[in-house]
Parts: sequence; structure tokens; C-alpha cells
Amino acid sequence: MRSAHIYQLIFSLALLACTCTVHAQAPDSTRSETQEKSAKKEKPIRNPKKASLYSAVLPGAGQIYNRKYWKLPIVYGAMATAVYLYFDNRRYYVDYRDAYLNELNQDDPDYVPSNYAIQGVSTSQLRAASDQSRQNMEYSVIGFLAIYGLQIIDATVDAHLSSFDVGDDLSMEWQPTLQRGANQQIMSGLTLNFRF
Repeated sequence: MRSAHIYQLIFSLALLACTCTVHAQAPDSTRSETQEKSAKKEKPIRNPKKASLYSAVLPGAGQIYNRKYWKLPIVYGAMATAVYLYFDNRRYYVDYRDAYLNELNQDDPDYVPSNYAIQGVSTSQLRAASDQSRQNMEYSVIGFLAIYGLQIIDATVDAHLSSFDVGDDLSMEWQPTLQRGANQQIMSGLTLNFRF
């Protein structure tokens, strides 16, 4: 019996709490209507197709089209890092590969031991190091392509969201409702209404 009163109390409080209206932003009394109208006019709508095309042709051009200039150092920094890692790993790959091939040709009369052979590195270790450097080089290419694709996606999504309105008239309202269930029983529920 006591638990039934607790459930009724909780249900009543939930219904009371759900009938109130929640506003996303409080109106700013210092802004005039002309300022609000000019603020709405200043935000141009961007074309997502143009943004993605610009980014595909020249990385970062879609961000410039969307006027998100602060993203350019991120895009070019990430791409430059991937390119640097590619050439760095390629240098190690060529070095290890040449040393490995040199050690395989020990029967050659012009054979000169590599620096790695002098240090006591075995041919299996040279092959493993060569394979690891080649794998890192391939990861750098994949990373570059991923960054290239992500900057296209970023420009496209940013252009899509350029027309997204974040005005003062956003609100959310909860209301209790009664609905019929699958077996024609009346059930209580909540309705959530958004106004844009």
C-alpha cells in the first residue's frame, strides 16, 4: 500500500515537471529588431556540392569557401605530417632493404658488409625492419588519404550546417498525453514538442 502512494507521488511530480516549457536561450533585451534582422541576413547559405568539389580539387579550399579559415592549419598540418612520415619511413625502408639484399649476396666478389652487418644485425632482423618500415610507409599513405577524405566531409557538413538557425525562438515543451496501446488499453505518456 505504501509503495502505491510513492508511485502516485512520483508520477504526479513527473507530470508536473513535464508540463513546463523549456527555452533554449533567454531573449537578449539589448539587441534591437534591426540588429537581429541584419544578423540573420549576414549568414549566407553555402552550397555543399561546391564545398565538397572545392575540397576535392584543392585540399582546404572547401574550408575557405565556408569561411572557416582556422581549419586550414589543421588540414595542412595533418597532411604535411602524413607526407613527412611517408618519406621518413621510405628512407628507412630503402636503407634496410638495400642492407638486406647486400647481405644475401655475400658470395659476390665485390661484397662489402653493411654497417648493420658490422654491428651484428642478422639478415632476418634486417628483413623484419624493412617490412616494418614498408608497413609504416603504407600506413602513412592510408593516413594521408583518410585526412584528404575527412577534409572533404568536413567542408560538406559545414556547408550543410551553414543554414542551421540558432535563433532566440528555439523552445522545447513537454506535455503529458493519453494514448491507446496495441490492445486498446489507455496508456499515459509524454509528448515532446520542439519549436524552431
